[in-house]
Amino acid sequence: MSDTWYFAYGSNLSKGRKEDRTDLIRCSLRARLKGYRLAFNKKATKGGVYANIVSKAESEVWGVIYLCDPEAMAELDRFEGVMGGHYERVLIAVELDNGTHQSAEVYVAGSKFIGSDEKPSDDYLHYILTGANEHGLPIEYIEKIQKLALGPKG
Repeated sequence: MSDTWYFAYGSNLSKGRKEDRTDLIRCSLRARLKGYRLAFNKKATKGGVYANIVSKAESEVWGVIYLCDPEAMAELDRFEGVMGGHYERVLIAVELDNGTHQSAEVYVAGSKFIGSDEKPSDDYLHYILTGANEHGLPIEYIEKIQKLALGPKG
């Protein structure tokens, strides 16, 4: 099997979190996924919510693509709960800073685990914001994450 590009938009944006899960990062590129919005609607097993992406025209999700070997993808599948249906891997096309498009795998919440948008935990949000800053995501997008993380009553 060959290497795969993986698009991270949630806690795996954090370089430390990603490396804890899959070893050293070999290559990463800033990217955006058009036609989707970021949501905090993936129900966690022990309460709370995690990030997800939801189809929405005229929206975009910023993140990073990491080049991963098959072992790294298997580890990510384990952490993301693919076997239990928590997330599933979907092939999408992201746009890089130079305007080119790259195919990448992304994790989308399984239908049984999608709830309403809620406020994520502070620890979880910290990983996302740390990674967003580490990868130089647009400040307007980082501010949008912070506002979204306040929850529907924020």
